[in-house]
Amino acid sequence: MKILFLLLSVSMLLQANYTQMSKNYQLGKFQSVIKEAKSSYDEYSNPQLHLLWAKSAQKLGHITEAMGAYERVLILDPSNQEAKEALDRIYSDSQRIGIDTNTALKKSKLKIHANLALGHDSNVNVNPGGDALDDYFGVVGSQGKLATNFLRFSANLSYTYHFEDAEGWFIKGIIDFYNQSNFSAHYYDLRVGTLEAALGYENDSYRLYLPVRYNTIHYLDKNLLTHYEFLPRVTFPIWEESYLDFNAMYSKRAYHDTIDNINDAKTLGIGMGLYFPIYGDRAHVHLQYEKRSSSQNIHSKFVDTHFIRFDASMQHYFTPKVYAEANYLYRHGNYDDNIGTLLTPNSTKRKDNFNQIDLTLNYVLSKEYTLYIRDTYSKNNSNFVPNEYTKNVIMFGINMTY
Repeated sequence: MKILFLLLSVSMLLQANYTQMSKNYQLGKFQSVIKEAKSSYDEYSNPQLHLLWAKSAQKLGHITEAMGAYERVLILDPSNQEAKEALDRIYSDSQRIGIDTNTALKKSKLKIHANLALGHDSNVNVNPGGDALDDYFGVVGSQGKLATNFLRFSANLSYTYHFEDAEGWFIKGIIDFYNQSNFSAHYYDLRVGTLEAALGYENDSYRLYLPVRYNTIHYLDKNLLTHYEFLPRVTFPIWEESYLDFNAMYSKRAYHDTIDNINDAKTLGIGMGLYFPIYGDRAHVHLQYEKRSSSQNIHSKFVDTHFIRFDASMQHYFTPKVYAEANYLYRHGNYDDNIGTLLTPNSTKRKDNFNQIDLTLNYVLSKEYTLYIRDTYSKNNSNFVPNEYTKNVIMFGINMTY
């Protein structure tokens, strides 16, 4: 009887510890939850203790600690779906910023990603409006904005191989295809094919990634141009689950038709980005400078340009299955040419300020499938009237990953 009473007392004490952890978690006292979990040695066989530990660490942005706790949950309870989905998200986010936090991901791996979406574009021809063009050029009957529904499909195949005899070194190959077919404006259908080959190296101190990329673009009812890029990048961990990266770029675009060759150009750029956690969510900011210059002695206006680009993004999980993403992009263009025409000469240099905000709500169906709805609003302010425009794109789709 005494033994039974003792067992019941121990069971109640353990339950009390877990109950207090649950209360602290609901109150947002995540440090207290972790402290209680670490001291509850007698209850380490309870997967729910480790689950609360993991979720609290993730809320505080301690992603490595959260991963360890989620993995302990699965050791004790291999069927725990919440822990599985949380680990999948952490691994996916780590891959998205180019950093492997899971040793299993460092093995050679084939990955396939596809996306299918139906949407509506309010200004597929990126037009300021017929009235604005009429006023600027002093004519009548200019084409205005074209709105269309569209079907978009993209697919990405990537393979990473880690050398066994050269620890830390790896190569990666990517094949990417993108196609947007417009229902009522086929002239603006867009098709892009991309090949990428990269050499990389990673250790505990930094990650080096050296990709060479080739793009071919079909647009305006023709094979428009070919684009070559070299995009070296180095990433450093700076504190708990935060990373600083530096990137450079060299790109060259070459138009296929002789009449378009006046737009051939080269671009040099350099940038810096920061990835950091905010209470279990992940945020990113990036600043880049680019200088684009013509490849031709005789070239079109507005080819030679200086760009300052800033972008920021954040991801937030409402539940293990529902999460939102927000992305913001600002780009300032300072062009070498003035905005005057032969009829109305003007010595004012062209300047553009482009703003875009992108909001996505996702629902995770399974490890492989995610439904989403996305709204993208873009606005370009310019002292060159033909390049002023606003557009809104909304679409509903499904992401598939294997």
